[in-house]
Amino acid sequence: MDMHLFHLLRQRVHGDCALQARLFELTDPKDFLAAVQALAEESGYTLEKADLFEATLAGRRAWHNRSR
Repeated sequence: MDMHLFHLLRQRVHGDCALQARLFELTDPKDFLAAVQALAEESGYTLEKADLFEATLAGRRAWHNRSR
C-alpha cells in the first residue's frame, strides 16, 4: 500500500466531521471498506481491498493500544 496515499486519505477523513460520522455509522466491515475504497476512487486513487483491510486492522490495534 502506498502509505503516502493512505495518510492523505486519513487526513481527508479527519478533516471532515460529516464524513467521519458517515463512516462511523457503518457497522459492517465490508460496507466500511467499500465506502473507504469509493472515497479513494473519488479522489482519483485506487486502493486494493486487502491493503484497506490491513490498514483498518492497524488502525484498530493503534486505537486499542493508545492508553497502554
